[in-house]
Amino acid sequence: MSEQSSNNFTEPALLGISIPPCPTSLSSIMREAKRPSVDIKHLAKVIGRDAGIVGPLLKLANSPYIGLKNKVTSIFEAISVLGVQNTLNLVQNIALRQSVDGKSQNFEKFWERSSLEASIAEKIAAKFHGVSSDDAYLAALFHDCGIPILIMKFPGYRETVIAQCKLGKNISDVENDFFSLSHSVVGNMLTRNWMLPAHISKAILYHHDPTIFATQHESVGTNVLTLISILHMTECIVDDHLHVRDKEWPKFQHAVLKHLDMTEHEFSELKGDFLAVLNGE
Repeated sequence: MSEQSSNNFTEPALLGISIPPCPTSLSSIMREAKRPSVDIKHLAKVIGRDAGIVGPLLKLANSPYIGLKNKVTSIFEAISVLGVQNTLNLVQNIALRQSVDGKSQNFEKFWERSSLEASIAEKIAAKFHGVSSDDAYLAALFHDCGIPILIMKFPGYRETVIAQCKLGKNISDVENDFFSLSHSVVGNMLTRNWMLPAHISKAILYHHDPTIFATQHESVGTNVLTLISILHMTECIVDDHLHVRDKEWPKFQHAVLKHLDMTEHEFSELKGDFLAVLNGE
């Protein structure tokens, strides 16, 4: 079943799914950051009003994923060093974690992986002309955000998905067969609710659809396919780094490399460069 058909089929089931609203503090921060002539000092004050963001923001800014030479100790310093957009990306990272995390669930490893993937996707995008690194960061950060929501909704979700995927089944097919909706659909709804750009939401909706490169859906443009390509390259790299067997890359490899006009050797070199950094070589 394609993601588009599952989107239509599962709409009634979504009535029982709680999609976290975009936090008020995040809306205020984004509004301030998008001003034509943003005042960094004022933006730092707006961010600083939410005590729940300040600590995690500084922790993320100083994490190995960001790679700053010197640690930052204040929001103003973080914005000055990272820039407004990079800071905003981190704020959305934090807001997503806080909005989706369940009280009885521990998703720390999930968010660590999401942050790592977002950082890598951002760097991969920078290697391609005309591709937004910020879009790639957000697409990678949000692309699996529906998973913790489904885990909280369905007690047996985690065990069912793990068992069925070990049999070689596609995660979206498992989700649709057992729960009548997929994390891609839920993630698409959340990102639309949070008013992320439409092409990012579409990339999240279709990123597990093996037909997306061949069918050329009218509503899916080149920028969406590029984001999906970057997502699969990113997951391939992270899976290798974490010693997890990647089941999807073989299915998407040919289409992704063709879309990005890359050879297998070029991707192998790119992957090797990232793994060398990740593995501290």
